[in-house]
Amino acid sequence: MAAPKLNVELRYEGGRRYSIKLRKDGFIPGVIYGHNKETKSIKLNEVETLKVLKRFGSGSTVNLSLNGEVIPAIIKEVQKDIIKDNLLHIDFQQLSEDEEIKVFVPVVLSGKGKVESSTTIIQQQIMELEIRCLPKYIPTTVEVDVSNLKFGDSITVGDLKLGDNIEILHDENEVIASLTANSKYEELEDDKNVPIYESDKSILDR
Repeated sequence: MAAPKLNVELRYEGGRRYSIKLRKDGFIPGVIYGHNKETKSIKLNEVETLKVLKRFGSGSTVNLSLNGEVIPAIIKEVQKDIIKDNLLHIDFQQLSEDEEIKVFVPVVLSGKGKVESSTTIIQQQIMELEIRCLPKYIPTTVEVDVSNLKFGDSITVGDLKLGDNIEILHDENEVIASLTANSKYEELEDDKNVPIYESDKSILDR
């Protein structure tokens, strides 16, 4: 899946009052920085940005379109209003084609519907995978197929095959997902096995 695109514009002012005005006009202040790169103050359309964040999340790679130039970057930090949950500011780290970078990539499980039932459920232990690679090899997500798991089985980091260009920064024995007993089913079974005492029987017989 290709990295999403975000249109950004340079901004030449700063400060709290200017930021408030930006947000009223439907924009979010942000910044682009990088190793040996000139820091750029920018503004982004709030609606477009929210769509990207909702689908891909913080830490994902994006292509920033600025004055006809496409800048590959990572959403490094998202600041939100604690009370209103509104976006306040976004930091982007510009990527260099020849420099490896450490990033967190979302782990997406596929095939859950084939193994989950009223008695079994997939438990996911790792939601994001930390990797190191060149920007061109950064995946949007890491898909893990769980459709062949048997009860009690698990998939570990060592089972992943991401290729020679990507280094996984986790212990190979870390569990990503496992097929376990459904706790709701166990609770129902426990309720069935609760003994009915004489006083309870008399109530039930009424």
